[in-house]
Amino acid sequence: MKKQILFLILLYCCSCSNKPKLIGIQPYDEIDSTTINSISESLKQAYDAKIIILTNKTLPKTAFINIKSPRYRADSLLIDLSKNRPDSINYIIGITTKDISTSKRDNDGNIKKPESKYSDWGIFGLGYKPGNSCVISTYRLKNKNLKIFDSRVRKISIHEIGHNLGLDHCSAKKCVMQDAVETIKTVDLAGLDLCTDCYNEIN
Repeated sequence: MKKQILFLILLYCCSCSNKPKLIGIQPYDEIDSTTINSISESLKQAYDAKIIILTNKTLPKTAFINIKSPRYRADSLLIDLSKNRPDSINYIIGITTKDISTSKRDNDGNIKKPESKYSDWGIFGLGYKPGNSCVISTYRLKNKNLKIFDSRVRKISIHEIGHNLGLDHCSAKKCVMQDAVETIKTVDLAGLDLCTDCYNEIN
């Protein structure tokens, strides 16, 4: 009897781990369909995920700030996304053309110095680690070369969902989970794929 119970538990765990992830893409305001399709294709391939495109919604006014420039706080957007995530969806990624920001902190949780620079720090994206919501902005990913822009959107999307799945920043060259270290150049040099260690960690 104990062997039967153990077998059923193992069978249940295996079936859960092999279950495709369901990711919802939440467009904020007007997002080009080409951008949404790029995100959808990338996440589907990177994480063997099923993708649902949600109905466009307006950015919440509660996330808006105007300290250095008009921006939306990414941490507030994560709360909004998590709170409004349909129960049927495992993870949700918001996408906006507006600039987003957060407070950049040191290892002790304090805002990095100088505070004037890091208290409202413009970013490419942000995701809970682990968690069920993340957000990216195309504002700082723009490039006259549309192929470069598309590549950046794909990489940041895969990166932030990776954080949702519990992945840390990775030191492996070309891994999509590399820390951007405050420059878009790092994103451009990274690959589109998870390194073997990161892939094995979530599979």
